[in-house]
Amino acid sequence: MTDVPSSRIPVGIWAQWPPGARWANEGMTRLLGFLIEGIASDGRFVFRVVLPDWIREEAEHDLRGLAASAGEDYTLHSPADHQMTASTMRELVEFANRNVEVEGWLSLFPNFDQAVHLEKPLAVIFPDSIPKVFHEFSDLAWGRNGNHQVWESYVRKLVDRADRLVTFSRHVRDAQLVRIFGATADRIDVVPHAPPNLSPALPFVAPGERTPESRTLAAELLREFAAEKGWDYLRSFPFEQAPFVAVSTQDRVTKNIRLILEAVLRLVRAERRDLKILSTAPLHFGANWTPLPGTIERRLAHRDLLSVPDLPREQHAALYHCAEVAVHASLFEGGHAPFPFYEAVSVGTPCLMARGPHVEEVLEEEPSLRSFVFDPNDADGLASAIVDVVENRADALAIQREAYKRMSQRSWADVSAAYAQAAVRSTLELHGREG
Repeated sequence: MTDVPSSRIPVGIWAQWPPGARWANEGMTRLLGFLIEGIASDGRFVFRVVLPDWIREEAEHDLRGLAASAGEDYTLHSPADHQMTASTMRELVEFANRNVEVEGWLSLFPNFDQAVHLEKPLAVIFPDSIPKVFHEFSDLAWGRNGNHQVWESYVRKLVDRADRLVTFSRHVRDAQLVRIFGATADRIDVVPHAPPNLSPALPFVAPGERTPESRTLAAELLREFAAEKGWDYLRSFPFEQAPFVAVSTQDRVTKNIRLILEAVLRLVRAERRDLKILSTAPLHFGANWTPLPGTIERRLAHRDLLSVPDLPREQHAALYHCAEVAVHASLFEGGHAPFPFYEAVSVGTPCLMARGPHVEEVLEEEPSLRSFVFDPNDADGLASAIVDVVENRADALAIQREAYKRMSQRSWADVSAAYAQAAVRSTLELHGREG
């Protein structure tokens, strides 16, 4: 997909995806999808996404499912489009400077170090500073050329280079960008997310409603995908009948999936309740950087928590729709209300969220959600909350749906325009234009 003439203001998206990295269902790639759909609605900008050749096909397939027009709302750019090769990220940035016409750049991550060499004005998205707040205590992390050490060096260089910094919340701006990295507040734009809405992915679902017929259709989507992936246990699984908790996140240090497993095991083994967990997190048995795989092994819970990674957008929405409840146990998020809350409610499923600075910030706006917040260290409390929501599902969903409607007054068009304006502000001011 090459550059096309456009009356819109072109904004470059720097996606420095390393070899072997995953694209589907990552938080920032989901955010990029929402931003592209928002820019399609806004109509003033076009996103020009620069990608390495090795991730191009996967990204193109994923973005094709958006409510946006390729070539009009966004374009994709890789060296192969120009019969070129780029075996390093420095070569990719040189390709971008020579071949992609933009008025400013937006880097998706603050550790995409080669963005320092982009020649136009640069805004950097700063989701959070997990390595500086939730440490791994090892030489691999903090020794010479350790992962955290290298990450911090990249981030500091990019924060210094950036013309603007974009973050999702006040707590990240104040506690991390300003306090840890020394950025001045006047360079930072706080742009909270708008609520994602997954219902367009399930056209057979009435807004926010769940019926036996819609659950069956959603379950068929999941079974068909399971058959394609060779997941024998799930190819005939009764998703529409077997009660389960949906967990949509990756297995990282802050995500706290182990607590959800402990809570559900208490309900299943002590109270004899019928319940499973279906999680989009891949499982890495033998890993020591996450307690989840080891907990599954020790507790013989291989059929209590089932991994369903890399779900396409339709199947991801179907997973939420079939679930009794979604649970997000994260100790910390860079935004405020986490995506799983919005996504689940948008297709008719209530959500429980762990307390943290992100949730405290959203409770200032929506105190009605306080009864759906749990202590991230209390498995018994979470177990009780799951039972309460499952047994009073309609009431819980009604409260959350009203909160979702109020929060939806902020649109993705508003959010996308704010990101784009941060990227091109210097250029627009220079030429006296308004975004």
